[in-house]
Amino acid sequence: MMEAMITIDGHKLTEGQSMSVRVAITAFLMELKNDKQFADSLGLIGIVYQARLTEVMHIILNNEAS
Repeated sequence: MMEAMITIDGHKLTEGQSMSVRVAITAFLMELKNDKQFADSLGLIGIVYQARLTEVMHIILNNEAS
């Protein structure tokens, strides 16, 4: 199975770059979920990060299914 194609500002990422983006987003979302003190220290921006990164992951996964 190939990695989902990700395009940023009109530039298609390589498979390795796409995988790195997904790993980074997943790791940050897990950190927000599992480390309450870290999430609390970010305040409202943490909530915004979580919402946007969750949205980005859905976009990536929907493009992967296409």
